[in-house]
Amino acid sequence: MTQARFALKIGSAIIASGVCALIGFAQYAHGEAPCGLSDAGRFHEAVTRPVEEASPAYLLRTSETFIDHCPDRLEIREAHLIAARAALDLGKADRAAAHYDAALRAGARLRPSQRMDQSVTLMVTGEAARAREARNIAVSDWLSGLDAAGAARLSARKFASGTIYSVRYTTPLRRPGVTALWLAVPAGDGLPGAILIRNAPQQAAWRAIRRGSRAKPLTVAEQLSCRQSTRLGDVTDTLTLDELERGAVGDLLTYLKQPDHVEETPKGEPLAACLGLSRMLHVPAATETAMLR
Repeated sequence: MTQARFALKIGSAIIASGVCALIGFAQYAHGEAPCGLSDAGRFHEAVTRPVEEASPAYLLRTSETFIDHCPDRLEIREAHLIAARAALDLGKADRAAAHYDAALRAGARLRPSQRMDQSVTLMVTGEAARAREARNIAVSDWLSGLDAAGAARLSARKFASGTIYSVRYTTPLRRPGVTALWLAVPAGDGLPGAILIRNAPQQAAWRAIRRGSRAKPLTVAEQLSCRQSTRLGDVTDTLTLDELERGAVGDLLTYLKQPDHVEETPKGEPLAACLGLSRMLHVPAATETAMLR
């Protein structure tokens, strides 16, 4: 639960920054409305500077109160998204799914991570076809954003069990980052899995300390699913990306035979959303701002 709450607080802070921007715009969008700018301001204050612990229950209650009181204000888009994530962390799949739907009806634009969360809620509520659609939209939006920003060279290979996307990042690495990633998306139900190639400065430092030597650059291969992360080994300069891709595709085809699924959790426990999703759908820091516009 601690991890879920931590993730929720960070996510809510990001969402709340969008609320703040919307408040300024809302002065022109709504004019004289029964629910005014001061109400939106109080909601923004309650989310960004709560007077009690910003628990999922608090965020859900606060957001739904604002939505009920101010159904016609532009800010309810973000309120629905905050409520959806809070409901997900409370294990309330039906309620979370309803809020995602309401946010979309209100004109919200979901980020890939939010689309994946929506997919999780729909898997739990038994709407398999819609869950697959939301998952595929999340992946498509992520790839489209990378392509539009010129951040990666993209390709895809289709198999009976699913599709494996190859992402070779082109942005300069001014700091440690991911150089390549392969994402496996099941043809049927299930969550995606990935293998990425990344610089590992922390592991390099630890290795140097153990050996009593100077730290050398270290690149590793890592396999990610929504449930775990497994380091596959070091990547040497003698290995080409094409060779690495052949190995990654083989491992991901094995994953596609039995991809991660989501099941309903005990009452009050957070739904097992996709952990490490930001790493699985990696966006270079230099292009992240452009993709969020």
